[in-house]
Amino acid sequence: MLEIPSIQVLHCSWKHHALLAEIGGNTFYETFANDNSEADMQEYIDKTYNLKQVAENLLNPSIIYFVAYGLNQVLGYIKLIENANAAGLNGKAMELEKIYVRKQAHGSQVASMLMQQAIDLAKEKGYEHLFLGVWQDNERALAFYKKFGFNIFNTRQFKLGERICDDYLLHRVI
Repeated sequence: MLEIPSIQVLHCSWKHHALLAEIGGNTFYETFANDNSEADMQEYIDKTYNLKQVAENLLNPSIIYFVAYGLNQVLGYIKLIENANAAGLNGKAMELEKIYVRKQAHGSQVASMLMQQAIDLAKEKGYEHLFLGVWQDNERALAFYKKFGFNIFNTRQFKLGERICDDYLLHRVI
C-alpha cells in the first residue's frame, strides 16, 4: 500500500469552489478519459465542474463536500447529498454522489478515509442508508465499494455527453 503521511479530511465551504472545480474535473478526466470520447468528456466536465456550478452546489445546504489533503495538495474528494431518493430504496438516505481520488494516490488510504467520512457523517445525521451510483464496467470501484459493505439494489442510466452509461445503484445500511 502506498504510504502518504499526514492525510487530513477537511469539510469544504464556498471559499473552496475553485479547488473543488479543479480536483473534480481532473479526477473525473483521469478516471474516465480512456473509455469516452474527448468531446463527451469535455461537455460533462464543462457542465459539472465549472466554477459557477460548484459554487452553487456549495451554497446548497443539502450538498456537502470533503477533501483529503496530503503531500501539500488535495488528493481526493467526496460530494454527499442529504435526503436523497433512489428507486428501490426505502428509508432516510444520503447519496455519496462523488468520490474521486487522484491517480497518484490510488493504492493509498485516501479513498478509504473519504469513504469512512461519508459513512460516519451519514450515521451522525441519522440516515438509514448511504447509496451511490457506479458505472457497471468500473470493476475497481465495485470491488472497493464491496469492501465497505455496499450491495447492488437497482440500476440507472447516466448521461456522459452523448453517451448513455449503465450504472449500478449500491447501498449500505447505516
